[in-house]
Amino acid sequence: MNEKRINREYDDTGEKTLVVEPSFVLLFSVRLHGAFAGFGALPAGIAPLPPEQSQAYVARLAESETRLLGKTFLETRRIIRWPLGRIALDNLPEDAPAYADVYLLSHKSGVGLWEVWLSAPAQPLDAARWIAWLDPEADDGLAARLWRVLGPVNLELTGKAKWSGLYFPLTLLHVTQHPLKAIIKRHGPELIHLLFLDHSLQPLKPEVVAEELARDYCAREGGMTLLARRSGLDLHEREDTPSAGLPPKSALPFLITLELLLLERSVLQSLYERLSHRMPLSMEELLALKQEVLDGLEEYYGAITTATRFSDEVTADGERLLGLGDLYYAVMDRLEAVSFAITTRYQKRMTLLQFWLTVVFGATEIGFIASGIATWHYRAELWAVLAWTVGASLVSGLILVLLLWGKVK
Repeated sequence: MNEKRINREYDDTGEKTLVVEPSFVLLFSVRLHGAFAGFGALPAGIAPLPPEQSQAYVARLAESETRLLGKTFLETRRIIRWPLGRIALDNLPEDAPAYADVYLLSHKSGVGLWEVWLSAPAQPLDAARWIAWLDPEADDGLAARLWRVLGPVNLELTGKAKWSGLYFPLTLLHVTQHPLKAIIKRHGPELIHLLFLDHSLQPLKPEVVAEELARDYCAREGGMTLLARRSGLDLHEREDTPSAGLPPKSALPFLITLELLLLERSVLQSLYERLSHRMPLSMEELLALKQEVLDGLEEYYGAITTATRFSDEVTADGERLLGLGDLYYAVMDRLEAVSFAITTRYQKRMTLLQFWLTVVFGATEIGFIASGIATWHYRAELWAVLAWTVGASLVSGLILVLLLWGKVK
């Protein structure tokens, strides 16, 4: 049935069928147990990646990252891509992906992304079918099938059997027989439904479709790149050199920028949750917390500074759509609360120090006066003089504490 639909030359309206090559990158935000150093033995259900293809995949992304982010950024090793393995996707239609290649993108701050690459055979454009594949809540969707196998690995790395952060799919479509303009003209509303991951059968308003299609970040002929709050879409005419199972080069700058944005979001979310916990009691713990947050913000600043070299538009809109601005200001508000606590407790510490110095010096001074009077009365009795001195100091110190403690509190 699927083969007939794919090979049919004309659709039900009498127009020539528009065939595309779909592939998908599923990104899952996670928080790792500290710095990641590599995978151990592969669990059941995960086969080793073909070495040549895995090396070519990593090399292709590294080449694009070098051009996009710069060699200096990569040498800091803030971000490292770790190949995990291949997960077979059984009992799916013939036009669905047969397997998923899984990589982990780890960040030095302790956050990470599962990066899952899936490729499907050439087929007619059908947004509704692909939306069902990408639905993370569907029991027979790609995400659910993937996590039945990936869950134990994630549990070992993060302490949770499922991802705890954001799920963000990226759909990559290669036009095989028709110019890009023909697909946009005939399937523009479907593409926006796919971008929104919208299951509704109700048509979108023409002005909404036109507005989203006009927000195209791709600067090259034959390409279109769209970004929404829940997913991304990259549509290109076929490249001159086939990808041979690898992600198309035309989509890599968009993919890398999205990954940076998601890592930024994870860093900020981690800092916000850290600052939202119970405020430390000691000055030392407060200072350590503030330093930890400042170090994390330094990672955030480094990521966005580099990303904007590629595209101010994608980064700016991505930060808005993913709520990075609001999250950043929330972190800064919490950080100000920590700074205020540090200042307040420092002032309290200094006030207590001044209080005790006042008590000590006041009691000592009164003790000296008492010793002078006692010496005049008890010239030959040293113990009596000492008793008068110590007693006067203690009594005066107690009186000073009673008088001043209420004001200090």
